[in-house]
Amino acid sequence: MQSGYFSCGDVRLASGQILQDARLAWRMWGTLSDTADNCILVPAYYGGSTASYAPLIGPGNVFDTDRYCVITPGLLGAGESTSPSTYGGGVFPLVDMRDNVRCQRRMLREQFGIESLPLVAGWSLGGMQALYWAAMYPQDVRRVLATCATANCWPQNRVFLEGMESILTADAGYAEGTFAAPPVATVKAFARSYCGWAYSPDFFRTHGYRELGYHTLESFLRYWEQDHLEQNAADLLAVLRTWKSASFRHGPGDDVLDLADITAKVLLLPSVNDAYFIESEVRMEAAWISQADVWPLVTRYGHCAGAPGRFAEATAPLARAVASLLDGESDGAKD
Repeated sequence: MQSGYFSCGDVRLASGQILQDARLAWRMWGTLSDTADNCILVPAYYGGSTASYAPLIGPGNVFDTDRYCVITPGLLGAGESTSPSTYGGGVFPLVDMRDNVRCQRRMLREQFGIESLPLVAGWSLGGMQALYWAAMYPQDVRRVLATCATANCWPQNRVFLEGMESILTADAGYAEGTFAAPPVATVKAFARSYCGWAYSPDFFRTHGYRELGYHTLESFLRYWEQDHLEQNAADLLAVLRTWKSASFRHGPGDDVLDLADITAKVLLLPSVNDAYFIESEVRMEAAWISQADVWPLVTRYGHCAGAPGRFAEATAPLARAVASLLDGESDGAKD
């Protein structure tokens, strides 16, 4: 495994603002072919890092490094790449999905000589980025796998994010995207609220957290608190705003991206009880893409069904989906 940074320089963002001296973090597993045509791109998700997909990557694994090179780019704003916690250019600007994908494409081309991708895959915001890749650069992307993700930030998703944002920005020390001191109590409240959205009612009712080693609901919530306290609150806020910016259209209208521009073969894996990437909205988007299939994840894990390697019950259909896309196999999983 290799890791490093790609220097993007000063980046003019979709908003028109400038992100100064931007750097994009990346990790690479496996070996890039001499023709640079065997790269699977797996963008990071909210709260994740360039290392977060490691449980799915390796020889014979879901993303098989005996056959493919796997690159995982970090999200701008999330801590590893240029972020509020590292930024020296004043107030951190709004970075949207297009900005992330454009920087990723520059990195692939300029640092690795990669012009085309057999697969772009990801969970949650990683899946959102995969769909953006396919719409922005259809000539570069042959296949997409988006797990527990939509291209748009639909209204229910936005309501969830507005609630999370309001918790962070209500902190007494908050101003212009920064915090005067680490907002410990605020982040704990953020984490506890987020947890209730991330899993399903069935997960909590059946004590699903015990599978993860937590004997009580309180100990599980404390884990969520600690996990989020290890992240920078300003970074959490910045990427949340990136997430809210996701916007596609179908048919004539405004100047945002069109799902009909996607020519890649697309496989969408919604969780049937995801509280904010809703299965019915995944299906609406699939109808607007020329080559899209929907394989629902039927589990009790809610949005977290797609968390890399967390639940074997969800990892197995993910592995079948990757094999189906890359090998053209059909195992009857499609609904």
